[in-house]
This record gives sequence, structure tokens and C-alpha cells, in this order.
Amino acid sequence: MGAAPVSSLNRFARHFKEAMPLQKTRLLLPVLGFFCLLGGARAQGAPAAAQAPVCVHDESVKERFLPVELLTGSPMPAGNELVMAPVERTYTFSDELPDGSLAGGDVTLKGPVAWQGQGGKNYEVYERKVPRAFERYAMTPDRTAMGRVFDQRIGNITNEGKYPIGMWTQGQKRTYATYYEFPRGTRYEPSHLEMEKLSCVWEGIPGAMQYGYKTSGSSYGYVYAPGKGLVHVMTRVRAN
Repeated sequence: MGAAPVSSLNRFARHFKEAMPLQKTRLLLPVLGFFCLLGGARAQGAPAAAQAPVCVHDESVKERFLPVELLTGSPMPAGNELVMAPVERTYTFSDELPDGSLAGGDVTLKGPVAWQGQGGKNYEVYERKVPRAFERYAMTPDRTAMGRVFDQRIGNITNEGKYPIGMWTQGQKRTYATYYEFPRGTRYEPSHLEMEKLSCVWEGIPGAMQYGYKTSGSSYGYVYAPGKGLVHVMTRVRAN
């Protein structure tokens, strides 16, 4: 139910004043005054909750090369080469939760460094620290994405696609046969990427990119902007 109009509350207060003895009325008037003020505040409307900016879609871009630098926040390259350039930085991002509220956190990114993963395979990785985990990222064998090869919450990971790189088209979907080495055993769990906005403008910065990442138990959206890296997360279904 909505709040009662202020005029109705005032009439209610006058009725009480007429019907109750004077002494009791004096005791009740401060309480009635509080409810009148509360009703007035509700009638005017509560301030709107903070909302995340929207990455404005540039629908003219149908195909695009996505360099690794878009993910790291390093200066964008002139050519179409996939290079894991040195980076060491900490930056902030916003996180839009399923209920629409906003949270956020810091990301620390460092690398590349050599690391030996599942089955003794050698990787060139970026090390990434987020509020909930320490992770290592490498390119997928087909060089169409980067994904975790290690997550402290899980263990080693093979062939995860989590961040698109290389040539992508608007609306394109890709699936990666991913294996997670949990302490209790190996689990096969395909990871899916979908290009939602191949090019968009984020807070005045053109050339940003928004995409979706899904597994059977989670769904997230991500926005990356040139010179910044990760700027916004949309937590649609949080992984258990």
C-alpha cells in the first residue's frame, strides 16, 4: 500500500483532538506529527538509488579486432597483433548486483610471467588479484579468448574462455570446452562468450566493449574500456 496523503493524516489528527480528552491529546500530538511528516516525505518520493552508467552501443561496428591491451588497460596498439605486453597496475571497477544495487572493488594486474599449469604445460600468464580471489590468465589455444588457468578457489583450469580477444563480430557466440581441477576431482564445464556490444561508449570513452560470460551455474556481463581495462561488472547469476 502507498503512504496516506498528508491531508488525510491531518484530518485524522483533528478527529483525535476532538474525540480524546485534552491531556491524552497533548500526549498523542507529537506522535501524530511524526507520522504527518513521514507521510509528507513519502508523498514527495524518496531519492532514486544510484544507477550504473550504460555503455552506449555503436551499432555501426560489425567486426573488430580486440587486442589484449583492451583487457589490461594499457595503451591501445596500432596493429592487429595479440601481444601480452608488460603491465603492473591497480584499478577500480563497479559491480551491478542482481538486485540492481552497486558495489565494486579493486583489481591488481601484473605480468606476464612464466607459469607451469595442469599436466606440466607452460603458460605465459597475467596474475590478477580481485576482492574474492587470486587468478592467473592465459590465451586459449585458438587465441580467440583469454581465460583462467588457475584460480585459488578452484585449482588449475584448462581452456576457459572468459575475455574475448582477436577478431570478433557483433552478436557472435563462442563455446570453450573447459576443465576445472577441483580438489575433489576434474569437472567438465563449457564456458560461453557472447558479444553483446562490440563497440560502445563508456562515460565518454569510445571503443569500449561489452560481452556476456556464462557457465551452467553463473552469468556475468563485463565492460572494458580503452586505457582503463575492466570498468564494470554485471553480476546476473552469481556462481555458488
